[in-house]
Amino acid sequence: MAEAKSTGSRSTGSNASQADVQAQIDQLRDDISKLTKTISDLGSQKAEEARGRAEERFGEARARAEKFRDDATKAGHDAYDRAREEALSLEEDLEDRIRERPVQSLMLAAGVGFLAALLTRR
Repeated sequence: MAEAKSTGSRSTGSNASQADVQAQIDQLRDDISKLTKTISDLGSQKAEEARGRAEERFGEARARAEKFRDDATKAGHDAYDRAREEALSLEEDLEDRIRERPVQSLMLAAGVGFLAALLTRR
């Protein structure tokens, strides 16, 4: 009879330890689930921060590119205006010289035309 009691108490003790192990496994699963959620939330947060930094840097780069474009456009317009003014000034100077010395200008033009004709014949 003593043997029956010890076998019975071993079963009850074994069942209790199995229940403890099962409870610990369940607790471990719950801890792993919480840890996985925490890591996922942290990853999402870091991804959102990275996306925000990337958007900010993209905005800065875009602003710099637009400023460069605007500066280049303005410089181009300024250069065009200066060249136009210079051409008009040269035209006015040429007209003044022709009015001052019309015969000399006519002879110079005829000489240049004659040289051009000689060069194009060959």
